[in-house]
Amino acid sequence: MDLLDLQKLSDLDFEGLCKDILERLLGVRLEIFSSGPDGGIDLRYYAPNRTIVIQCKHWMKSGRAKLIAHLFDSELPKLDRMRPRPMRYILVTSAGLTPAAKEKIFDGFRPYIQSTGDIYGLAEITSFLQNNPEVVRKNMRLWLNDATILEAMISKNVIQRSLHLADDIKETLRTYVPSANLRKAMNLVEKNHVVLVSGPPGVGKTTLAQVICAHYADRGFEVVEVSENVEDVFRVWHDGEPQIFIYDDFLGQTSLDDKLHKNEDSRLLSLIRRIRKDSTKRFVCTTREYVLQQARQRYERMDRADLDPLTFTVDIDVLGREERAQILYNHVYWSEWPTSAKRNFSHPDVYRPIIRHRNFNPRAIADLLSAPFEPDLGEPGTQVVAALDDPMGLWRHVFDHQLKESDRDVLRLLFTFGGKVDLSVLGKAYLAFANRGSSHFKASLRILNGTLVRLFDEGAHSYVEFSNPSVNDFMLMKFSEESDLIVRVLKNPYSFDQVALLWSYHDAPADAGLPARLNLTPFRAEVEEAAMATLDCHETATHSKAGRAAICLNIAGSMHVPSVENWAVRRLKQPGFVYGGSTGDIISLIRITDVSANRRIRQLHDSVRLEGLTSLFNRDRGDHGLFIAASHAMDLAEFVDDGIREDLCGQADEMFEALLEQYSRDPDGVDPEMIDSGLDYILRYDDLWQHKWPSAATLLESWLPEEAESLEGSEEESDIDPEYIDGDAYLTMNSLSFLE
Repeated sequence: MDLLDLQKLSDLDFEGLCKDILERLLGVRLEIFSSGPDGGIDLRYYAPNRTIVIQCKHWMKSGRAKLIAHLFDSELPKLDRMRPRPMRYILVTSAGLTPAAKEKIFDGFRPYIQSTGDIYGLAEITSFLQNNPEVVRKNMRLWLNDATILEAMISKNVIQRSLHLADDIKETLRTYVPSANLRKAMNLVEKNHVVLVSGPPGVGKTTLAQVICAHYADRGFEVVEVSENVEDVFRVWHDGEPQIFIYDDFLGQTSLDDKLHKNEDSRLLSLIRRIRKDSTKRFVCTTREYVLQQARQRYERMDRADLDPLTFTVDIDVLGREERAQILYNHVYWSEWPTSAKRNFSHPDVYRPIIRHRNFNPRAIADLLSAPFEPDLGEPGTQVVAALDDPMGLWRHVFDHQLKESDRDVLRLLFTFGGKVDLSVLGKAYLAFANRGSSHFKASLRILNGTLVRLFDEGAHSYVEFSNPSVNDFMLMKFSEESDLIVRVLKNPYSFDQVALLWSYHDAPADAGLPARLNLTPFRAEVEEAAMATLDCHETATHSKAGRAAICLNIAGSMHVPSVENWAVRRLKQPGFVYGGSTGDIISLIRITDVSANRRIRQLHDSVRLEGLTSLFNRDRGDHGLFIAASHAMDLAEFVDDGIREDLCGQADEMFEALLEQYSRDPDGVDPEMIDSGLDYILRYDDLWQHKWPSAATLLESWLPEEAESLEGSEEESDIDPEYIDGDAYLTMNSLSFLE
């Protein structure tokens, strides 16, 4: 293993490698700390009367003399200030050290360094790795730097393009972060010898396939890249020799056109059957899910073949906060951006919006950071967030050029139902909207499922939803650009839910953070007609009658639609109409009738308020009903008598204190519904809950982690130790602040 091996490691990778090496050599478990102002500590073993401090210096570009100068100028003063002083100090560096250099370091660092044996340079690291291959395998970015692995990649039987593949895989391993996706895909390969990796654009299908190839290259497999067709495989096939074939976009990047040659489907399936029976061969293919479904529809043989057990769909949602931070760190570290720009990502206010972004996409991050830094486009972190905010680049080409009109209609309709809808409702709406038969609808679903949408069951119902929030954002932008789509939906409505959805994007607050808004003002007549056609179709809408009335009042307050206003007013005058509404509907009706500029609507306020508050305060008689009633009293404080509100909240405060005490004694003995309602109540105090019930922070983090994360960017979060909030994600990103 030569010098270039460790050059492929980032500073963070090197610290992890040192931890693995020293744990084996010392026989103890080491703590690992963030790079930076750590007082001279990267790794530590702490025990009474035995403290070992380890400093890791990844020093590949500057010379040995500069390393020694840095140690004496920077690290030695830290040791002198350290309290308590360590009993043993170990230095590990990726620089090559001569005997004279070791002696100089040893003399200067006495009594902290006990002998030159506690100074590990490149030679010692290399020797250890050669004798401990399991450490090499664990540290993935070392894989393809070993000479034996490269020999497997470029042996005489591999076609020329596989030489370039070896370089691509080495680059991939610099930034790849293992996840559950890799484990699941590897299990399929081990079991079946074949895996078809599918998924939407940008989630890492090719990256995953290349990492699988790297794993088998490490086991001595020859790696062959297939580019034209499966004949490439047969030309280089050697019986009995370990070979793995990688076929990226084996069905084409955009569609089947001009991809599968004559009888290609037959030869492909024949190859798959042959490899499944051969223990010396592996086959890894990648494709976009909708292209795979197109192939199944077009080619009878592929439709009959049971490919599902061989197919793995990459799921971006399995990436946790720490894994996302590692992906971001790797791409930033290896980018050509200025060091000052890289350091910018170490701040929580910069990296949090990225790793928490609902459209987090490794390709979008990689594409931006691989391009030259453009300071005129804004701060570094802002540029990454902007790339994630713009789903158009990811989905526009797929939508405009790779799908049929029937497929696009399914996506348009799904958007009008909020991105999730009952399968049967979507099917019926499709018939009214697209004027096509059910066979077209089913065919389109097969093509879209797994890429832009997913089908799933909940109880006795089947549902369709967008596979990623960015798809919904893309469709919103499409509707905002093409107003004829709005008109088409309003002229062919199936459910009032569609009218409500379009209206929500018209009426959204300016600070809602939407990628686009819809302007329904030019289509007043179409809105009125669509609403009146669906308002009384109760079986097609998820909105309750009271909810529909609230939406109608909003529409009536914004544009002249007398028939819609009359429908709402008539319903609200019916005794008991408000009482039967949901909590959100009642609160909306109380607020709308209070502030409406329409005198006729304001006249309804007193009756709506009385009936609504009576319903909210009396509807729940369970143990947690007090929390719910107090929550309503706080939400509607301006409409509730002060004495009633203070009495309800006082009782709820006492109940929550008792709940916290009970939880501290017996966490498993507390009613989960009580905890849910109690936490929902105290969060209405905004920042005051942390002062009233400081111990509730632990309960909130363990019980409602998504609520704890919702504090991101708030003043309260900025006052809390970021390592406490972000854990390993902070340790990873903070390392960037000390790049030289």
